[in-house]
Amino acid sequence: MMMNSASNSVFTQVDYRQFRQHLADITTNAVKGKGYETAIYDRKGDIQAIVHAASIDTNGRCYPAEYFIRTSAIPAVAELDWQYAA
Repeated sequence: MMMNSASNSVFTQVDYRQFRQHLADITTNAVKGKGYETAIYDRKGDIQAIVHAASIDTNGRCYPAEYFIRTSAIPAVAELDWQYAA
């Protein structure tokens, strides 16, 4: 289930299942984290995926992890429908 499908955005928020499927399809060369964000790079050095870590703010509100993949890597809608039909 895509969360934010802005067609002009470089990255699109996806659910954990889509994120893991995308990671299985790339050959990663580097994973770099800074603060609450982790970027996953391909062998060419391009960022392919980003994870925002789960967090709790100073008022005790919880925020779940967020997963983003490169928009150009998202399969066409017809392909997604076929995956979920099985």
